[in-house]
Amino acid sequence: MNRRFERVLVTGGSGRLGRFVVDELRTRCAVTVLDREPPRQSVPYVEADILDADAVREALAGQQALIHLAAIDDGDGDSETAYVRTNVQGTWNVLQAAESAGLSMAVLACTCGAFGIDREHPADHLPIDEAHPLRPTGAYGLSKQLIEQMAEYVARHGRLRVLCLRPTLIVRPEKEAAILAQLELADPDAAPPPDFVATGGIKPYGALSTLRTYVRSADAARCFRLALDYDGPALDTFIVAARDTIGREATLERLAKIWGHVPELRDRAHYDGDAYASPLDARKAERLLGWRADGDWRDVAAAHRR
Repeated sequence: MNRRFERVLVTGGSGRLGRFVVDELRTRCAVTVLDREPPRQSVPYVEADILDADAVREALAGQQALIHLAAIDDGDGDSETAYVRTNVQGTWNVLQAAESAGLSMAVLACTCGAFGIDREHPADHLPIDEAHPLRPTGAYGLSKQLIEQMAEYVARHGRLRVLCLRPTLIVRPEKEAAILAQLELADPDAAPPPDFVATGGIKPYGALSTLRTYVRSADAARCFRLALDYDGPALDTFIVAARDTIGREATLERLAKIWGHVPELRDRAHYDGDAYASPLDARKAERLLGWRADGDWRDVAAAHRR
């Protein structure tokens, strides 16, 4: 339960993750949504774009804390410039307005995509923790890395505590069936054929990531809510990921086939205890935020077999 803040602004609160975050918060504090589209829930709403610095400043007046989700998501941008313009400039506007309004806490949506790990770029070590270098391979990941650098600047020079949460692939309920169906294809790691339609007429998900990491929407939202109660350093970063992987193949065997080797194992016991353990290490969020994903991929599959 949010114990510290009575009034919280959520930018992007009408979006894919935002609606879950608003649900997490609205029975615990007074939530206001800033977005270009109205939220599904009956909560105060400010129609604005985060590129409108004046509108953002007005919306944050009188608030106590901020959860910043508004951004162009990976794959949604019409150009690389769009990611940098909206995600970076928009976040700068939000952070500056939060400082001016005297807020003491901001929780920012960053991404594990900023690690830049894929088939051609192996991890330096496993499990991948918050200290792993960021080497984004596209403008979206770069924009999120720049957001973290801005957060560090703001936290170092002002009174605003900033938490950067790095969710991995957020699996929305409406996409679970498509991913499960895609896992049955001969090559689930490739983009599905154009005529592929999952059970129930659901459109294909797209190519699965090399790491096969994920977090369900409700779990990710709960982490954002718990972050508001964090009383740690002025700046901190947390990976947000489920404990296992999509499809639950043995993690080290799968990555060895892809990369031709297993990266340095800094915690062999992590995989000895669970062969399906995620390549991403979310245990810091467990220790310091009290967060842990609810269930695993077996629960996702079981829910769709009912």
